[in-house]
Amino acid sequence: MTPPRWGLALSGWVTLAVVTFLPDVLVLRATVTTAFLLVCPGLAASRWARSGVRRLTDRTAVLETGVLALVLSLSMAVLVAEPLFLGGAFTVTRALLALAAVTSVLALLPRPGGARRRRPRGAPAPDPPTADSGRSGPPAPG
Repeated sequence: MTPPRWGLALSGWVTLAVVTFLPDVLVLRATVTTAFLLVCPGLAASRWARSGVRRLTDRTAVLETGVLALVLSLSMAVLVAEPLFLGGAFTVTRALLALAAVTSVLALLPRPGGARRRRPRGAPAPDPPTADSGRSGPPAPG
């Protein structure tokens, strides 16, 4: 497990603590909450949306990852907030709790098919051995 994945998994819980314990009027509370809502859930989900290895040295790949993270984050925020609004139970704390849990799960779970991608490609496996009937040649006709 890499440190960036741990940081991504803990980001929602840190944001939830900031919202819970800091006063409403602080700019830090709004900044941390906005940064989490715009980046972290989508970044955790984008690990599952990509099929190959990311190259962060390529500017296009970095831009693609950023746009994908932003769009997925906004989508996830809407998918969490709308049922809470319709149910009459919306609070910032509840919405952040749900998003923090989803972000942590997506960040900590291994990528689907990750173990298969890591194996080096080699020669194909030999055919499984068959039961030997004790005959040295093909069966005799009739």
